Amino acid sequence: MKKILFACCFLLFYPFSSDAGNLSVDEAFKKIFPQHKFESISPTSIKGVYEVYTGNQIYYFMPEAEVVITGNIITKDGVNLTRESNSKKMAAKMAKLPLESALKIGKGKTTVIEFTDPNCPYCRQAFQYFAARKDVTVYVFLIPLSHDSERKIRHIICSENKVKTYEDVMSGKLDKNAPLNICNDKKADDMIKTHRELASQAGIRATPTFHLKGNAIDGFEKDIIDNLLNQ
Repeated sequence: MKKILFACCFLLFYPFSSDAGNLSVDEAFKKIFPQHKFESISPTSIKGVYEVYTGNQIYYFMPEAEVVITGNIITKDGVNLTRESNSKKMAAKMAKLPLESALKIGKGKTTVIEFTDPNCPYCRQAFQYFAARKDVTVYVFLIPLSHDSERKIRHIICSENKVKTYEDVMSGKLDKNAPLNICNDKKADDMIKTHRELASQAGIRATPTFHLKGNAIDGFEKDIIDNLLNQ
């Protein structure tokens, strides 16, 4: 059995509920922490410790101690079990995204889903990486993390040639206060709103985030992406 540890954990104590021990784990959690919403609760490899998944975050519940624990479970080999579990859940959600809502880039046989911000430096590195490949089709969801990013996203959406404008933005051609076409079109508003909602539903918390061959990849992890594409 792998040795595991909690990294950066904080215990949050709440008043004891005398009959919680007679309840199921889900029922006990709802009774002890009624203000905490969750999508699922499942056992971990540690006896008495359960994983609580909120939809975009994982923490842990110990029914007997009536506490929740925040932090990561890491094996002695350095495997972050918390991150792995969250990535699997995110991947399952990303696989169901409506790709017709995304900006389609390329015509390659392998599908890549990407959540990106036009000012994020790692997003721009990812753009250059995928632009050099002919074996992928990238479906891009645009997530603004700043006011300037939202202006650039609106400029892309308002353009007649969205793909070309996206490439110009991600290449840095529209940096340094370049003039932007900021339309007030309802379709642009709806697309920005849809991309934000889909990011929230998929549990996206940062950019860039990718879905590739059944895997969710948090950040531009070039070696991981290379290995998946070369399989």
